[in-house]
Amino acid sequence: MTNHDFINNPISRRDFLAGLAALGILGHGQLEALAAQIDPAASADRSILVIQLNGGNDGINTIIPYGNGAYYDARPKIGIKQSEVLHIDDKVGFHPALTQFQEFYKQGKLAVIQGVGYPEPNRSHFRSIEIWQTAQPDIIGDTGWLGRYLDYLSISAAASVRDKVVRASIEPGKEKIAMMAVNVDPLLPKSLLARKVAVPSVSDVQAFRFKVDPLYQTDRALQLEAFNDIYRNFDDDRAVVKKLRTSGVEANRASERLIDLVKGHKTTVKYPDGKLGSSLKFIAQMISGGIGAKVYTVGYDGFDTHAGELRTQTNLLAGLGKSLNAFQDDLKQNGCDDKVMVLIFSEFGRRVAENGGGGTDHGTAGPCLVLGGGVKGGLYGQYPSLTDLDHGDLKFNVDFRTVYATILDRWLGADSGEVLGKNFNNLEFC
Repeated sequence: MTNHDFINNPISRRDFLAGLAALGILGHGQLEALAAQIDPAASADRSILVIQLNGGNDGINTIIPYGNGAYYDARPKIGIKQSEVLHIDDKVGFHPALTQFQEFYKQGKLAVIQGVGYPEPNRSHFRSIEIWQTAQPDIIGDTGWLGRYLDYLSISAAASVRDKVVRASIEPGKEKIAMMAVNVDPLLPKSLLARKVAVPSVSDVQAFRFKVDPLYQTDRALQLEAFNDIYRNFDDDRAVVKKLRTSGVEANRASERLIDLVKGHKTTVKYPDGKLGSSLKFIAQMISGGIGAKVYTVGYDGFDTHAGELRTQTNLLAGLGKSLNAFQDDLKQNGCDDKVMVLIFSEFGRRVAENGGGGTDHGTAGPCLVLGGGVKGGLYGQYPSLTDLDHGDLKFNVDFRTVYATILDRWLGADSGEVLGKNFNNLEFC
């Protein structure tokens, strides 16, 4: 069939329903998440970006106890030389690839939380990730801690405000779009699973739109018109169909607005090549453009360093530092650097002793890093003993839910007890 045959023939409802998948949105719930328009004035300024170091980052070679001889005894081959460590104090320091983090620390906007973990640690990637993402180590949770926070917001705010379409005072076709959260990865992490809120995963903004044949871009307007006509005129009185009909049209408009927003982003900052750099650039574009999301998530892969750790971790940490440095500069240029907190964690640390392959095996406790203009920088918690071990592993001294509770209570203004199901003491990093 030629392109013009396609235009002159009736367009089936089935063909255009398939266009929903081309938007990058899977299912009615995620359509609602994109379609929901909320009053920009109703959104608080602060947001949280969560970066997961996938694979189990070696925290001992990230925040290095260079002042402790037991460190070098346990790691004769992969221990970082004292002369190369970027000192925090006379006991611990940063990996030499984290020069930007040392500068963040000197600026007072990086908190290093030592020895973070949970009781009865699990060394399985899948189970430990699940524990960190649900904040429910005692059960197999079906919602994430961030998802429950989003549910908390949706309950706290009147439904009429959350679902309100803001058009009255905004130029037609230029409505501000606001999503409660955005995952910048292909797969939604369990941390964002909620009961009342659906979160879109947008790994490629250019793919997050209605697709047409690239050879016939001039047909785009005609196909979009047909798509919108199908959704506007679909005749069914059932409530769920009415909602889907509205969501289809709103989702299409929202995806176009998101692309316009990204195109309009102004910055002189050059991000490093690679997925993390491009993801953080996209997040900065959304933040400065006024998406209004409270939560952003992204993963950074490659930290399962059973062998060849020195080179692998050095490259990964260098990429992390450079990408976050560009992100902070970008936010600062757009006046947002004091409104975004970055939480960096990994599902577990590594064993204290190196293995025979020049790497480390799955361990337990490790550091969490919290970055941002609103962070009270410094060292928090105590570095775990390198000799008083639990079957070769560090013993945690800060429950990871304490970190979450602090962010919820002090940064996001939520009730952490309600979100986490239990009250935890707060730290002082914000």
